[in-house]
Amino acid sequence: VTFYTGLALFNSANGHLQTEVEPFDVHFRHLSEAEIDNYVRKEHPLHCAGSFKSEGFGITLFERLEGRDPNTLVGLPLIALCQMLRREGKNPLMG
Repeated sequence: VTFYTGLALFNSANGHLQTEVEPFDVHFRHLSEAEIDNYVRKEHPLHCAGSFKSEGFGITLFERLEGRDPNTLVGLPLIALCQMLRREGKNPLMG
């Protein structure tokens, strides 16, 4: 399953808008009905995008994760955001 997370950064000082879309591939392993039921009972993930929490017990659901930035899967592609900020002259490491 490929998840896509969109990101927009607007510089109000100069009107410059940047947008990015970051894909992230999730390969689920074969799960038994009992495993799925136990996961839902333990993690209560139904309010989350995709109905799993990759940062918790959800990691047990996967065979493999593929993407440039694991933060993309939880909603904010930080590598892309840092690149966008630097393009606007705002280096996160320089304050």
